[in-house]
Amino acid sequence: MSHTQTLLLSILTTLTACDDGEDSGAHKTERDTRASTGCLFVEADATCPAPEDVNGDDLMAGCGSTVVAVTGPGVYDENYRVWGAIDSGATPACCYPILETEPTCAYGRPLRIDGEAQLAELVRNPSWTHALVPASVPGAVRAELARRWTRAALDEHASVAAFSKVVLELMRFGAGPELIEQTLQAGQDEVRHATLGFAIASAMRGEPTGPGAIHFGDLTLAPDLATFAAETALEGCIGEGLASLLARVAAERTRDPVLRSVLEIIAEEEASHARLAWRTVQWAIETGGTPVRNAVSKVFDDAHRTGIAVPEAPEADLSAWGLLSRAESEALGRQCMKEVILPAAAVLLGDRPQTACA
Repeated sequence: MSHTQTLLLSILTTLTACDDGEDSGAHKTERDTRASTGCLFVEADATCPAPEDVNGDDLMAGCGSTVVAVTGPGVYDENYRVWGAIDSGATPACCYPILETEPTCAYGRPLRIDGEAQLAELVRNPSWTHALVPASVPGAVRAELARRWTRAALDEHASVAAFSKVVLELMRFGAGPELIEQTLQAGQDEVRHATLGFAIASAMRGEPTGPGAIHFGDLTLAPDLATFAAETALEGCIGEGLASLLARVAAERTRDPVLRSVLEIIAEEEASHARLAWRTVQWAIETGGTPVRNAVSKVFDDAHRTGIAVPEAPEADLSAWGLLSRAESEALGRQCMKEVILPAAAVLLGDRPQTACA
């Protein structure tokens, strides 16, 4: 059974329903696209492949976007500079005019204030770290590991506050003790994720690194149950479901036992957070009825149009150290949307018959 099948089955079991049918077409709408450029690595002095021979999945496009069409011939660029590369060098590439879905780099379950993700200041702080030392890592890869794990740790740290906010909202809207208790536990998981992330970042930086103050500003709760459910669908059902899949695949690829252990912990616990999000949204729909269902349905429709966002990633394949490439991360995002999110959403929203799970 593939990772996406396993994740979908766990979500459907959570929703007390299962579904073996083909995609019914629910949530399939026309995509909002923009004209852009997508590039493909090639050998030096290569002739660019014809547009009809180019696989859109192989092109480097916007963060979280999907290449819908290649609209013209490629132009050879011997000095293409790669976004997110571990050095500032250039490489040969063929760049094509494309149509892509609108990019988005919103990812995971951040703490948002006025729509903006909030992160703590980064300071010299040993209290959030403990001894985790990955095996011998090349210098350039160490720099990329430090950058990626620092950002991941700051995101996980902010997620502690995000789950605390969810607890307040659950209580505000009259949720029962089970959802509140599980959400509190999820926040504790995020403390562990942040600690592990800062430990790896500190080892790669050669100095203790951790979070300082985080400024909440005008933090407000969701104004109504429909808004709360929509936010949970986007950040929990979608964001944490993909986070689990990315961590699971990265854990399998890495040769480093320390990084593998950390990624396996994150994969398992993010999957439990995703299942909790689906249960929470299901409760909200049962409680709030049609307005809540419509708000949640729009989230899944919009995500299908615009694509599922992925975190920043290097262009190079650094999976031996647990860093999936940008292209593979985006491909997994598309796979997660098609094979997990949309089928589960169809069951949640009643667009497919529900049956008892074996």
